[in-house]
Amino acid sequence: MKKFLVFFITVSIGLIPQASFAAVKAGGKCSIPGAATTSGGKKYVCVKTGSKVVWKASTSVAPKPITVDLVAACKLPVADGRGDVSIGGWPRIKERLQTTGDVIATVVMVDFSDAPATMTPAEAFARISPSADVFKEVSYEKFNYVFKPQLKWYRMSKKSSEYVTGGWTFNSHRTYISEAANLADIDVDFSKTDSLIILANPDARGIGNSGPAFAAIRSNGLTLDGRYISNGATSAYDLNHWKSIWLNHEVTHTLGLVDLYAATQENSANRYDQFRFTGEFSYMGFSSYESNSPSLFAYERWNLGWLDDSQIKCMSESKITQLITPVETIGGVKAVIVPISNTKAVVIESRRPLGIDSKLAKSGALVYVVDSTNQSGLGPVKVYPSDVTSDPRYLKAPRAVGEKITIEGVTVTVTQSNESGDTVEVSKG
Repeated sequence: MKKFLVFFITVSIGLIPQASFAAVKAGGKCSIPGAATTSGGKKYVCVKTGSKVVWKASTSVAPKPITVDLVAACKLPVADGRGDVSIGGWPRIKERLQTTGDVIATVVMVDFSDAPATMTPAEAFARISPSADVFKEVSYEKFNYVFKPQLKWYRMSKKSSEYVTGGWTFNSHRTYISEAANLADIDVDFSKTDSLIILANPDARGIGNSGPAFAAIRSNGLTLDGRYISNGATSAYDLNHWKSIWLNHEVTHTLGLVDLYAATQENSANRYDQFRFTGEFSYMGFSSYESNSPSLFAYERWNLGWLDDSQIKCMSESKITQLITPVETIGGVKAVIVPISNTKAVVIESRRPLGIDSKLAKSGALVYVVDSTNQSGLGPVKVYPSDVTSDPRYLKAPRAVGEKITIEGVTVTVTQSNESGDTVEVSKG
């Protein structure tokens, strides 16, 4: 057997000559068609042309290296059918606000004949200005929301309540924004506006308790001073309750993200029923500084480009052990994601009582499911474990050392936890 192998190898090499030759040039004589050599830094191949056998410069091009997207399976697509916001973000919805760099937010302040402003414009602006620092925190300073307030009250043509009669529709909301912008146009240059905020007199009860985002699609935004604007928000009386994090919530809609609170009631006996999907995690759910942990989920931050692909472990193995650094800190792997289907994934991240999450009741590894087929308000993100009877706010949801959970066939066990984060063992199947 050994002799046979030696003979086979010798013959094989002889079939594809790869020899060293004296200096050659194109058109020079050679003797073995198919032979190849390198001379003067160029590659040559011996070819038969008619009755001649000559060297020919090789024109072969080295194949381009193949780039493999190691996290592609975890990039859930927009799949909920809405077209304005989605928990899926690959590709992003085109008309949504840019998520990194400087974003100019023009603020126009309005009051009404039934609710004339008594506070100064500066005092009113102070109700929303802290939101810029929240954006810096949750984006790791990648998103700079720059306020350009026009510190002047503009009187709207109708009573405050007349604008919201029957509730906001897209058209009535757009008309309201357009009127306010036109009033201010004599003083304001909108040509560099990215985000348009209409700040109503905070004392105006008639404007209601819903200050919605403006997230136009299909080119139905506004054009002001030659600038097309499809993103913004308008405040209402509930600003007094939610404070400046109201703006973070609404503007994050214009970045493309969804509501994580429940749009419909399921259990009237549960006072926290509206937050049955995510409890008090993420200000896209319970939008309050008093919340248990209002900073955005790792998946939301990745969706917005605030986390790099290198900070995501998209699990393809059947079992891994991984240190996940706290989502509140800069650097490190921020999430292990296990794709369940092309539109659903299990996500594990780490939470600590830092920054706006300072009220976090329990540190640990937070586990949730993302489903990009579910629309805003219908459970696109669900935190586990979720026991609305004993823990309706999900304060105990983060897993501590030794605790584990199995969801969607994925088992997560926390094996170590310290200030560096949570080390988790994740298995599937």
